[in-house]
Amino acid sequence: MFPKSECFDYNGAGKIIEVKGILDEINEVITEVYPELGTPAVHIIQGLLARKGWSLEVNLLKETDYKHDAFKQGILVEIDLRGSLLDSVHRNFLRVQELYNRKCVEVLIQIVEMNREPKFSKMKRDITVFKSVLSIPIYLIGLHGD
Repeated sequence: MFPKSECFDYNGAGKIIEVKGILDEINEVITEVYPELGTPAVHIIQGLLARKGWSLEVNLLKETDYKHDAFKQGILVEIDLRGSLLDSVHRNFLRVQELYNRKCVEVLIQIVEMNREPKFSKMKRDITVFKSVLSIPIYLIGLHGD
Protein backbone atom coordinates (compact mmCIF):
# COMPACT_ATOMS: atom_id res chain seq x y z
CA MET A 1 0.00 0.00 0.00
CA PHE A 2 1.21 3.48 -0.79
CA PRO A 3 1.63 6.10 1.96
CA LYS A 4 -1.47 8.16 2.57
CA SER A 5 -3.32 6.43 -0.22
CA GLU A 6 -5.93 3.85 -1.04
CA CYS A 7 -5.94 1.39 -3.90
CA PHE A 8 -8.65 -0.45 -5.79
CA ASP A 9 -7.68 -3.49 -7.81
CA TYR A 10 -10.10 -4.17 -10.66
CA ASN A 11 -10.01 -7.28 -12.80
CA GLY A 12 -6.66 -8.58 -11.51
CA ALA A 13 -4.56 -5.48 -12.27
CA GLY A 14 -2.58 -5.69 -9.04
CA LYS A 15 -1.25 -9.17 -9.75
CA ILE A 16 -0.19 -8.22 -13.29
CA ILE A 17 1.75 -5.14 -12.20
CA GLU A 18 3.27 -6.99 -9.25
CA VAL A 19 4.57 -9.80 -11.47
CA LYS A 20 6.13 -7.23 -13.84
CA GLY A 21 7.81 -5.39 -10.95
CA ILE A 22 5.79 -2.27 -11.73
CA LEU A 23 3.99 -2.13 -8.38
CA ASP A 24 7.25 -1.48 -6.53
CA GLU A 25 8.23 1.25 -9.02
CA ILE A 26 4.88 3.02 -8.63
CA ASN A 27 5.14 2.73 -4.84
CA GLU A 28 8.60 4.35 -4.89
CA VAL A 29 7.39 7.20 -7.10
CA ILE A 30 4.28 7.89 -5.00
CA THR A 31 6.34 7.80 -1.80
CA GLU A 32 8.84 10.28 -3.23
CA VAL A 33 6.27 12.77 -4.51
CA TYR A 34 4.44 13.28 -1.19
CA PRO A 35 3.17 15.75 -0.05
CA GLU A 36 3.29 17.63 -3.36
CA LEU A 37 -0.08 17.16 -5.03
CA GLY A 38 -1.71 19.20 -7.75
CA THR A 39 -0.71 20.01 -11.30
CA PRO A 40 3.05 20.25 -10.58
CA ALA A 41 2.84 16.78 -8.99
CA VAL A 42 1.81 15.33 -12.36
CA HIS A 43 5.10 16.52 -13.86
CA ILE A 44 7.05 15.36 -10.80
CA ILE A 45 5.47 11.89 -11.02
CA GLN A 46 6.21 11.75 -14.75
CA GLY A 47 9.83 12.78 -14.15
CA LEU A 48 10.29 10.08 -11.53
CA LEU A 49 8.74 7.50 -13.84
CA ALA A 50 11.02 8.61 -16.70
CA ARG A 51 14.05 7.92 -14.47
CA LYS A 52 12.73 4.37 -14.11
CA GLY A 53 12.55 3.87 -17.86
CA TRP A 54 8.96 4.87 -18.55
CA SER A 55 8.10 6.61 -21.82
CA LEU A 56 6.19 9.87 -21.34
CA GLU A 57 3.49 11.59 -23.37
CA VAL A 58 3.10 8.55 -25.61
CA ASN A 59 0.56 8.42 -28.44
CA LEU A 60 -0.62 4.82 -28.61
CA LEU A 61 -3.91 5.50 -30.38
CA LYS A 62 -2.47 6.63 -33.69
CA GLU A 63 -5.79 7.84 -35.12
CA THR A 64 -5.80 10.58 -32.48
CA ASP A 65 -3.32 13.10 -31.13
CA TYR A 66 -4.00 12.11 -27.51
CA LYS A 67 -0.90 11.65 -25.33
CA HIS A 68 -0.87 9.22 -22.41
CA ASP A 69 1.04 10.26 -19.28
CA ALA A 70 3.38 7.25 -19.04
CA PHE A 71 3.83 3.80 -20.63
CA LYS A 72 6.10 0.82 -19.96
CA GLN A 73 5.85 -2.94 -20.56
CA GLY A 74 2.20 -2.77 -21.59
CA ILE A 75 1.25 -0.75 -18.51
CA LEU A 76 -0.31 2.69 -18.99
CA VAL A 77 -0.33 5.34 -16.26
CA GLU A 78 -2.79 8.23 -16.30
CA ILE A 79 -2.50 10.94 -13.65
CA ASP A 80 -5.51 13.17 -12.99
CA LEU A 81 -5.06 15.38 -9.94
CA ARG A 82 -6.39 18.82 -8.97
CA GLY A 83 -8.07 20.58 -11.80
CA SER A 84 -8.97 17.46 -13.74
CA LEU A 85 -12.56 16.74 -14.60
CA LEU A 86 -14.37 13.51 -13.89
CA ASP A 87 -15.14 13.32 -17.61
CA SER A 88 -11.43 13.34 -18.47
CA VAL A 89 -10.97 10.12 -16.49
CA HIS A 90 -13.97 8.60 -18.27
CA ARG A 91 -12.26 9.44 -21.58
CA ASN A 92 -9.13 7.72 -20.24
CA PHE A 93 -11.19 4.60 -19.60
CA LEU A 94 -12.65 4.66 -23.11
CA ARG A 95 -9.30 5.18 -24.82
CA VAL A 96 -7.50 2.59 -22.75
CA GLN A 97 -10.27 0.04 -23.23
CA GLU A 98 -9.79 0.43 -26.99
CA LEU A 99 -6.03 -0.03 -26.58
CA TYR A 100 -6.66 -3.12 -24.46
CA ASN A 101 -8.96 -4.53 -27.14
CA ARG A 102 -6.16 -3.96 -29.68
CA LYS A 103 -3.71 -5.76 -27.33
CA CYS A 104 -1.53 -2.65 -26.98
CA VAL A 105 -2.10 -2.22 -23.22
CA GLU A 106 -2.46 -4.81 -20.45
CA VAL A 107 -3.28 -2.62 -17.44
CA LEU A 108 -4.28 0.96 -16.64
CA ILE A 109 -2.89 2.54 -13.49
CA GLN A 110 -5.12 5.54 -12.80
CA ILE A 111 -3.90 8.02 -10.16
CA VAL A 112 -6.41 10.46 -8.64
CA GLU A 113 -6.90 12.25 -5.33
CA MET A 114 -9.07 11.04 -2.47
CA ASN A 115 -10.87 14.29 -1.66
CA ARG A 116 -10.73 16.47 -4.78
CA GLU A 117 -12.16 15.91 -8.22
CA PRO A 118 -11.84 13.50 -9.77
CA LYS A 119 -12.34 11.70 -6.45
CA PHE A 120 -11.20 8.16 -5.77
CA SER A 121 -14.65 7.15 -4.49
CA LYS A 122 -16.34 8.33 -7.70
CA MET A 123 -13.77 6.59 -9.88
CA LYS A 124 -14.13 3.35 -7.93
CA ARG A 125 -17.91 3.63 -8.21
CA ASP A 126 -17.76 4.27 -11.95
CA ILE A 127 -15.39 1.39 -12.60
CA THR A 128 -17.87 -0.98 -10.97
CA VAL A 129 -20.89 0.66 -12.65
CA PHE A 130 -19.28 0.25 -16.09
CA LYS A 131 -18.03 -3.29 -15.46
CA SER A 132 -19.94 -4.63 -18.46
CA VAL A 133 -17.86 -2.43 -20.80
CA LEU A 134 -14.56 -2.21 -18.88
CA SER A 135 -12.68 -5.47 -19.28
CA ILE A 136 -9.24 -3.88 -18.96
CA PRO A 137 -7.58 -4.47 -15.58
CA ILE A 138 -7.42 -1.15 -13.71
CA TYR A 139 -5.33 -0.30 -10.67
CA LEU A 140 -6.85 2.82 -9.13
CA ILE A 141 -4.71 4.80 -6.69
CA GLY A 142 -6.26 7.56 -4.56
CA LEU A 143 -3.81 9.98 -2.96
CA HIS A 144 -4.61 11.87 0.22
CA GLY A 145 -3.68 15.53 -0.15
CA ASP A 146 -3.07 18.22 2.41
